[in-house]
Amino acid sequence: MRTVLVLAAVLGAVTFVSAQERPVPPEEVPPRFGLPYRVRTYPQATPKQALESVLAAADRGDVNYLVAHLLDPAFVDARVADRSQQFEPTIADDLARLRDFQRKNPDQTPSNTRLPDDPVKFQARVIADARTRAFNQITRDVREKLIDDPEVLKDLRRFYRQGTFPEAGGDITAKVGLPDVKDRAVFLKKIGDRWYIENRQTDDKGPGLKKE
Repeated sequence: MRTVLVLAAVLGAVTFVSAQERPVPPEEVPPRFGLPYRVRTYPQATPKQALESVLAAADRGDVNYLVAHLLDPAFVDARVADRSQQFEPTIADDLARLRDFQRKNPDQTPSNTRLPDDPVKFQARVIADARTRAFNQITRDVREKLIDDPEVLKDLRRFYRQGTFPEAGGDITAKVGLPDVKDRAVFLKKIGDRWYIENRQTDDKGPGLKKE
């Protein structure tokens, strides 16, 4: 059975947070992983808009935005945290060597770009660089999957065009189904006033799907 949400499933297990968060005006939405929120280009006010935005971002090659702003943020943050921990030792060693070089060659490095000597600030830089590398790797995973398996987007387009979307209301979860498909669906969750794709294709909210 083809995995409908494999673009998210390639990233691993999912963790969930409460969707009861206050709406945030678009101009106040902070960037995620350095990417600003683009409500006009990729609206998420309804489940159908969110799914349409996922497809649009994929078509434009804007996969980094798709991962940062259109997939369940708790899921993405959990995967980034897990992978960044794996990168931290290597990045710490690399930055330590660079800091040593900068100390020995102060004339070759502008003062405002030198790595900090303070241990707390240095560790903060390590964590920030590890998170960036982890996010970039996750984005590459999703991009490669979309290229290697175009049926993923074809499947999602069918759910978008032919799927049954819930009527507008106060629900914070949504299931998009097809009349002839009984064993899977597209699931979304609402956080504040925005909808996100969830990492599951069945009603079971267990561990995330596995890549075929």
